[in-house]
Amino acid sequence: MEIKEILAQIRSIVNNTMGGGFSFGQPSKLGDLYVIPVARVIYGMGGGVDETTPEKEKPDKENSSSPAEEKGKKVKVKVGFSGGGGIGLQSVPVGLFSIKEDHIRFHPVISFLQIIAMMSLSALFILIRKKLRYKKKY
Repeated sequence: MEIKEILAQIRSIVNNTMGGGFSFGQPSKLGDLYVIPVARVIYGMGGGVDETTPEKEKPDKENSSSPAEEKGKKVKVKVGFSGGGGIGLQSVPVGLFSIKEDHIRFHPVISFLQIIAMMSLSALFILIRKKLRYKKKY
């Protein structure tokens, strides 16, 4: 089996398993309320193959039949085969859907980093505003 066939099989397996079922969790029922978790899934894969072909000198021929063949000419000879690959996967929670009777709502999840970013931007805005107010006084 060639490396291209192996990579094609891996890609088809990953594509089949990374469908909508991977982004949306199993629904949970709490009384008459259904909750469905949602995640952002990012994945990538890559691979490479190399055939080693060092140059080796062609042995000298005493009786060269044609003038095109030169003594000591370098020729590429296939020596080895190597390859590698990898798959990366990242799943980040985005929120959840709540379904109650005929009403569907989306509840986003705010991460700790987003909270810190919002607090930092607010502090920066306050500092800039104070600095502008201070310049107007003097």
